[in-house]
Amino acid sequence: MAERVLFTCVGTSDPVREMRDGSMLHIMRHYRPEKVYIFLSKEMEDFEKADHRLEKTFCFVNEKWADGTAEAVYEYSGLFNVADMDAVADPLFAFFEKMIRENPDSEVLINLSSGTPQMKTVLAQLAVSSRHGDIRGIQVANPSGKSGKSGRTNEDGYDVQLELELNEDEAPDAPNRCSEPRLFAIQRDRARAQIGSLLARRDYRALEAIGDQLPPDILPLIRHLAARNDLQTEEAYKLARTLSLPFKLYPAKRAAGEEYRELSEYYLLLRNLQLTGRYSEFVLRLNPFLTHLMARQIEMSLPEGAEDVIERWTNGRIKFRADVLRRKLPAAADELDRRCKVYVTDSELSLLVGVRLLRVLGRLPEHVLCTLEACESLNSMQRNQAAHQLHAVTDEDIKRACVDGNQKAYGADELVRIFGGMLEKAYPEVCDKALFTVYDRCGDHISQRL
Repeated sequence: MAERVLFTCVGTSDPVREMRDGSMLHIMRHYRPEKVYIFLSKEMEDFEKADHRLEKTFCFVNEKWADGTAEAVYEYSGLFNVADMDAVADPLFAFFEKMIRENPDSEVLINLSSGTPQMKTVLAQLAVSSRHGDIRGIQVANPSGKSGKSGRTNEDGYDVQLELELNEDEAPDAPNRCSEPRLFAIQRDRARAQIGSLLARRDYRALEAIGDQLPPDILPLIRHLAARNDLQTEEAYKLARTLSLPFKLYPAKRAAGEEYRELSEYYLLLRNLQLTGRYSEFVLRLNPFLTHLMARQIEMSLPEGAEDVIERWTNGRIKFRADVLRRKLPAAADELDRRCKVYVTDSELSLLVGVRLLRVLGRLPEHVLCTLEACESLNSMQRNQAAHQLHAVTDEDIKRACVDGNQKAYGADELVRIFGGMLEKAYPEVCDKALFTVYDRCGDHISQRL
């Protein structure tokens, strides 16, 4: 079982009042937390320093029924005005986050019944909105069933040792007054479901917008994913450098060049678009990705000394030098003209020319060439429609348009799978397949922290 920790304030019914458990002690009795994180106002701190009431309580508990396992962790806040919501909120939240950091895998109990009304409000907010994995808000009913008006622990003459020894809740048949309000569980589950849905949709900007519902240590990762999925490469790198994760955000076999980094990030974007069913954007984004990937494949397929058939411009555009091809590989140039059914001249590299040139060069596997031919068909049939039509492109639309010469149809999922293999083959010395699932690992990591 996971270790239990209790987060609690201290009020004027704690630790024992009128020979009955206060809320903190009653939760300890029935839930047996190993650690109790106790937030004290200046008033409660002064009482503790004067008579050591909490220290005596933990000694009593460990001797009587906790077998020495109950540990107290104190936060002396120094707060005088604990009826001021603004004054209590920040230090309570900070102490709670400290507890979570120190006990990341523990089940968390929150005492909803001790402290001022303002403290209880903050505690209720923590029970509902915190993204720590396992949190239970617990309230404790007054022994009499109504609010007590006498014998509070801030009165003169309070004797904690006597209260503990005569405590009626020590009796074996004493009732359990703890309950867990279902409202908090419902609200917490609803918030988790909302965040889980946004993760599944890979809507990192929406997740970033509700950052107050996320563990603080998760928010930088969400911001990294949002920037990365928007191809804001430098911002994503900057945020990645601040993160410490059990896996690499940019796995690679060795240092990667700019071309591979840009192409691999674009591939991940296409994969996310496919996984989330955003097919119109998938079709629109496909052309630049394939153009750059084809340029790399053409360069690798050309014989030594003919690589300058592909000319890369500083603005990111790629030029196909037909004149260079004719001079250095005249037979290939003639075959390209025949396949294109036109005398090919210098131009920006297009899918039409690139696919046919790769077929002429004959270095790629047949299934890859067929896939590229199908993508050229998809580009000519769907790209313009995706940019101008009123209805969204579906995967069925893609399958109808993305058909190779053998009449094989390709859906977006198969295209993404084949593109991943092409990218790996195009950069074998750099590409680590772990990159392809980096968003999945990030999603799993975030889900485990909710």
